[in-house]
Amino acid sequence: MSNMELPTSLSIYGNEKVAKDILSRIWGKKGVFTCTVANTLTSTIPGISDAGDTPELTMFTPAADAELLVLGRTVCMKGIPINPGGIPTPATLTKAALELSKMPFFIVNGGCKIKPNLPCIEMGGACGDYVTSGKAVSNAKEIFNNGVILGEMLSHGSDFVVVSESCAGGTTTALAVLLAMGIVKENLVSSSSPNNPRELKMRTVTEGLKAAGIGIGDLANDPLKAIACVGDPMMPANAGIIIGAAKRVPVIVGGGTQMAAVIAAAVKLDPSIIGNIFQGTTRWLMEDPNSSMAKIMDSISGEVPIVYVNMDYSSSPYEGLQAYEWGYIKEGVGCGGSSVASIIQSSGDITCKDLLDKVHEIYRKIMNFD
Repeated sequence: MSNMELPTSLSIYGNEKVAKDILSRIWGKKGVFTCTVANTLTSTIPGISDAGDTPELTMFTPAADAELLVLGRTVCMKGIPINPGGIPTPATLTKAALELSKMPFFIVNGGCKIKPNLPCIEMGGACGDYVTSGKAVSNAKEIFNNGVILGEMLSHGSDFVVVSESCAGGTTTALAVLLAMGIVKENLVSSSSPNNPRELKMRTVTEGLKAAGIGIGDLANDPLKAIACVGDPMMPANAGIIIGAAKRVPVIVGGGTQMAAVIAAAVKLDPSIIGNIFQGTTRWLMEDPNSSMAKIMDSISGEVPIVYVNMDYSSSPYEGLQAYEWGYIKEGVGCGGSSVASIIQSSGDITCKDLLDKVHEIYRKIMNFD
């Protein structure tokens, strides 16, 4: 089945042979979705994150995303998580994919200051400190080990596992970890805004690396130390889940440049998972002119392909959703990975049109448009 025909809803970047091998093994099979929520004080630095209407509200975004996925409404805050300008969380697409596929899903608490009001799988982490502190995650090793155990547990009940995140400010911590590991030497990470604050992120990260006494590439072989110094608590949890699950079943790493740092850490900690993981993301991220998922992944490994969903909101009657086509949001809450997974699990029966129709249904409901 390595010659399998991809549906038009999906595209591949990178190693097509590896991608199609993995796809052929999980096509039409049953998956499980996880979203790891976490906070980092980095998101409250003015201008760093648009994953909330104000810097302070970014602390509520992960919990609110989780509540929206599970409960269909938010409890920890009024309204839904939005970007400035009223653009809705990508959890709307994630929820659409999960509802259409009927895929089981779990919320993992990597380390939240504001916890979702629902049952979570606890990793033993706490809210991350500012990346500028140089000591951002207090117990990265413990969180990682718990992640490995969870990944192993999930792999016993499913044919594949989807790993994702909601952690505002996470592209900044991702940049810091990618620099500390020497994966990148420039800012290639994305932003939920078309006006990517590249210089601010680089200045902030440089301050964090200096505080930790780290130069670019100094921690190439010690990703957990890189995360402890300048990462966030989502990272060790998800690196562990990926490694634990990929020992037995294929893993779709759902997310954008934020999850690239997690992939870099995971493949360095356990290279044997290469050939059993791929990144699942969106066309919006792959086409982002202000970041380069492709360059980052090429630097991590030529054996970890990207499978992305060709979602298009340009025909949507809602301006908040059309904004995705203008460079807003692009990825998050595993919207790309869950969409890719829903198409895989349905053997291609679920299409981008189906996903868009369901997004409209969910959006109308949560915005009280009906």
